[in-house]
Amino acid sequence: MVELDEIGKQIVKNNFSAAFKAVGWQIDRTWKVSSMLAGSNGIDKKRLENIKSSEYFEFNAINSSVSLSSEKWYSKKSLREKMILNQYLLQENMAPEDALWPLSIVKKESNLNCLGGLKIRIQLPEDLLIGLYKNKFKQLKIDYIVFRNQVYMKLLQQFASHRWLLTYLTGATPFVDGAKTRPTRSQSECHMSETMNLADQVAYGSLKDYLKNVQHEQAGLVDGIKVGSSLKTESEMLEKGIHYLEISHFDLDPFSTLGVSDEIMDLLEALTAFFIASPGIKNENLQDVLKESRQLNQQVARENPFATSVCQLQAQKLINKLKRFVKEVVSLGGLEPSLNKLAILCNSSAETSSTKLLRAQGSDLAENARQLALNNKISNTNILSKTALNTVDLNSRLVLDSAFKLGVPFEIISLSDNLIKVGNTILDAGIQTEASSAIMQKLWADRELTKKLAAAAGFNVPTGWTITNIAETEAVYQEVQGLIIAMKNTHFEGTRVFRIPPTRSMFIHAVKKYLTPKFPCLVEQAIVGSNYTALLVGGRVVSLVERIPQNIVGDGHSSIEQLVKNKKAKRENLQSSFDLGKLQEETLKEQGRTSSDILPRGVQLYLRYDASRGTGADHLEVLDEVDNSYLKKIEELAKILKMSDGGIDVIISNIYQPLVGAGEENQFVFLNAHAFPCLSAHEITLLNRTQHIADSIVRNAVNLSEQTS
Repeated sequence: MVELDEIGKQIVKNNFSAAFKAVGWQIDRTWKVSSMLAGSNGIDKKRLENIKSSEYFEFNAINSSVSLSSEKWYSKKSLREKMILNQYLLQENMAPEDALWPLSIVKKESNLNCLGGLKIRIQLPEDLLIGLYKNKFKQLKIDYIVFRNQVYMKLLQQFASHRWLLTYLTGATPFVDGAKTRPTRSQSECHMSETMNLADQVAYGSLKDYLKNVQHEQAGLVDGIKVGSSLKTESEMLEKGIHYLEISHFDLDPFSTLGVSDEIMDLLEALTAFFIASPGIKNENLQDVLKESRQLNQQVARENPFATSVCQLQAQKLINKLKRFVKEVVSLGGLEPSLNKLAILCNSSAETSSTKLLRAQGSDLAENARQLALNNKISNTNILSKTALNTVDLNSRLVLDSAFKLGVPFEIISLSDNLIKVGNTILDAGIQTEASSAIMQKLWADRELTKKLAAAAGFNVPTGWTITNIAETEAVYQEVQGLIIAMKNTHFEGTRVFRIPPTRSMFIHAVKKYLTPKFPCLVEQAIVGSNYTALLVGGRVVSLVERIPQNIVGDGHSSIEQLVKNKKAKRENLQSSFDLGKLQEETLKEQGRTSSDILPRGVQLYLRYDASRGTGADHLEVLDEVDNSYLKKIEELAKILKMSDGGIDVIISNIYQPLVGAGEENQFVFLNAHAFPCLSAHEITLLNRTQHIADSIVRNAVNLSEQTS
């Protein structure tokens, strides 16, 4: 039977157990950044310095360390999702050869000089505290702030007296950096006797007594736990109350990509509920209990990780008691699997972090840690494949990446709907804002309607024919016979371009491919000129790329098939296929080639003639080269289409020749509008792989936020 005090009885009586699921969490994580290149002179600090310091990121150039922090309170589930996202974005902004060092590093220069680790803050649900106060403790004429402080101080006392358990389970610093010493469980928890004596002088009986002693900060370091407040001064905390509990240091878990395991977070939740509901330490015994617990913690920290721990029996009893508590007393049965795993560690230290590190590499941890760092560095691929982040569209990931770099607050609103928030602006698929009309987005999706709107405003559009049913095919063919044409559907990607006028059978076959019961097949007369896509943000053109159809360039010894495989491998991270399928085989046949042919060095070969999205096209940024008259024309067209953010496809015969009235008909032709253009086509371009188009979207979103606030 688990013993409860009056608070615990009130929790059970009034069914307050569910409130523990609303505990607020914050975690700050710090790593040393190391180069994974053999013989390297150091990390690429410039890349890290380019990330703006913010409430969630900080770079320390002196220590070559980075910190990721929680900028607000989260549920445990939401916090882990945010931690995954932040770490993914940090690693995307780091140099490819640099990685987060997975171990906390204890320096030998001074006591507890540890580089790398965790700070975990826990905030009790205010509804739980108010409920307990109203149902019982208000009747005792206790002030609410005093009551809340007492609950937090009870938690402080209990966590401080059980620090040895956390050291046993999380200790992962067996050595002092640069010193030849015997291995221990946690060098970061080893304190000098003088420091221990200072901590023993601090009274934990009440917040007033605790703050009165100037050594309470030192005690917080020794116990690894302290109370905290969002208020500026401690005197304000005494008057207005404690806001959270902070576990001020944990060693990084080198075997967890995030630096902390699910099991430890579940343990902290179970301990929080248990310490609140069970009897606390009697005041007359409090100082002696804390002193004995500190001594036990030092024994655990200094013991050989392979030896049976001095705390083994106590740890087993406490974990078993927690298992009964979460199952029988409070509605926290979901914590049981984690407690079962921790129970195994308490029965044998063979799988604790320090022991696993030593078993893998003995006293030389460098190579083992390097391999763990490499595993974590490539974890971005794992994060995308094994977490919900893989459902975030590429556009949104690029915008989130820029928001992180620019220090702008961000969050994912809905994975299923591709909604993210940057500043106070909500973006759909990384570009459309709340200001965009849903009606206009539907119009942009219908190519024919958009062309009619542009034509009505005096813009040139391709001559086209619409086939709504197969019976209309012959009549349209008679009109286009002998012309170079392009065929597509009004609502999905992909275009078949006939560089040679198609035969009747080829035309009918293409109609059947693009005609659907719901949407017609479009036939357009091909126009001489190059295809371009303009990206608009806030009504301005921020990028103009030439779309070059899928192609390869010969090297003189590789077959066409091998050249395709090589280029496909280089582009595997882009939202673009680069296949050698039936269409490409037909295009090769038209040019008198097969996939086994060796392509001469320097010869460019087109595999298809359209350059629409997802077809393997290359993109060349020309914003700095195009005559400004075309940019003005595109922005004018965007106003007609009421497009503030999106993409516009056009044909331009010569980007260097100014757009003039008389020759305008053949100079500039409107093709399509897109509410959700592919941002990677503008970020990753030929000859220039350093464009940051998503930065413009983030800055525009922040400006929108400021205008509406």
